[in-house]
Amino acid sequence: MDRQSADPYTKKSLADGYRSRAAYKLIEINQKHKIFKKSTKNIVDLGFAPGAWTQVALAEFAKLGLSPKILGVDLINCAPPPGSHFIEGDIFSRKTHQEIDSFFSEEGIDVVLSDMMCNSTGNGELDHYGSMDICEGVLILTNRLLRQKGTLVMKYFSGSQDREMRQKLEKMFDRVFTMKPHACRQSLREMYMIGLGKRIQKSNKL
Repeated sequence: MDRQSADPYTKKSLADGYRSRAAYKLIEINQKHKIFKKSTKNIVDLGFAPGAWTQVALAEFAKLGLSPKILGVDLINCAPPPGSHFIEGDIFSRKTHQEIDSFFSEEGIDVVLSDMMCNSTGNGELDHYGSMDICEGVLILTNRLLRQKGTLVMKYFSGSQDREMRQKLEKMFDRVFTMKPHACRQSLREMYMIGLGKRIQKSNKL
């Protein structure tokens, strides 16, 4: 039996109807930091495929009787769960930013979710640098589109630049936390940064 089939979170995701084990990472983050609120209207899910995080968001808001606009963005084409939308694109692309702007009618976003990660090289520090590059792209979009008091959840691969990245978030948000959900594989450097309460400093320039 391989690691994937033996993994308890993989088994649980199949039983619960989630598209991947990643669902339980966001569930735990939301339980601890209450990222989904009644006031949430617009959500973007970066690194969307296969769509488990969007499934979690839809389920959490269904409990509240709410239906926010949720847009998934990924380089990989993927059918969105009912009640959500998807665009195939690269967040480093001007065109993708424009499509996101258009989808939300330039109203801004309340929650930015990013489960993006670079392809693994097998070298931990190189993978860390790659993940920091992705985080920079996420912060550009976050600075532009996340509304005041909005929330960011962003995956990163831990390494030498962690402190510098956290300091950037601390300039943007009232509170910043780091977290390694139990569903993360303990052998990996995978972590999450959570920014709560975005401060006013957005720029709409592309």
